[in-house]
Amino acid sequence: MTRHILGAASAIALGVAASAATAQTIIKVATLAPPNTPWTAHLEAWKANVAEASGGEIEIQIFPSAQLGNEFEVYKQVQRGRVDSGAFSGAVIADNIPELALMSTPFLFRDAATIDCVYDQQLGDEFAALIEEDGMKFLQWQETGWVYIYAQDDLSDVADAEGYKIRVSPTPISRMLWNSVGAAGTEIPYAEVPAALQTGLVRGGESAAISFVAFGLGKVAPHFMKTAQYHMAGAITISNKRWNSLSEEQQQILVDGLPPVQDMRDTLRATSEALLGKYAEAGGPVHDLSEEQLAAWRAKVEPNWPAFVAELGEGAEAMWPKVLDAKAACGE
Repeated sequence: MTRHILGAASAIALGVAASAATAQTIIKVATLAPPNTPWTAHLEAWKANVAEASGGEIEIQIFPSAQLGNEFEVYKQVQRGRVDSGAFSGAVIADNIPELALMSTPFLFRDAATIDCVYDQQLGDEFAALIEEDGMKFLQWQETGWVYIYAQDDLSDVADAEGYKIRVSPTPISRMLWNSVGAAGTEIPYAEVPAALQTGLVRGGESAAISFVAFGLGKVAPHFMKTAQYHMAGAITISNKRWNSLSEEQQQILVDGLPPVQDMRDTLRATSEALLGKYAEAGGPVHDLSEEQLAAWRAKVEPNWPAFVAELGEGAEAMWPKVLDAKAACGE
């Protein structure tokens, strides 16, 4: 009898130990980015770092390609604690936090190094605090990248954009740009752009370089103008509910496990240039605008900056001088 009791106790103990060994803290991370891109590679590196540092106790599960919903919906779900974490593009961050939309003011910046400096050395903490005030824990900035113009015709000269049928992103940033140059804009979700180009509803739009190539937009709108009219950063966040459920040690492992954001920025920028190079080698018309052409675009847009800032609200109006000061401090 004693042996049976001891045997049963040993079996229970072994079962408990096995359960403890396999118990995991799972963090589900949603992203719009498809697999095999610099964005998901960054998340995969984070996943590996966290697994190693936690001895496998913390598992990051990545849900790419908007599997958990479009990122505007997922942003709200992270706020509510219904999705653990999100790696968001600059579009959704700017849409929810008007002060951050200022960093994407069309033709405000010319150099990516200046933008990195503003985030890393000047206003990053203040911007991160705004994200946290919006109901989630900020973890790291991301890199959505420069946004460029593409079309079925060469729009290097801004005069040719007047009356042109353009897809407008449903953001104040995009609306301001295209209204400034007199384009015939139509607001369309990004996923519907290829069909709209094929039917002639629009004849051009704007996109990051990687997305332009990956979505095959060059097949229906081959001209790619290197306007770099604005830049978007993006961010990785985690819901307050999930963050507060973690121990301090687990929180630190998550933060320390994030790969350097500058590595991600450099990789994305290099990938963008490589893809554009291949596109050009295959015959795709990629247009490097002259300084005079870029100046003409800026001259149409810059006078509308004050109205754009005012439209974003009082918080953005208060932040605008800080952005300009930070830009100057960083060399532009």
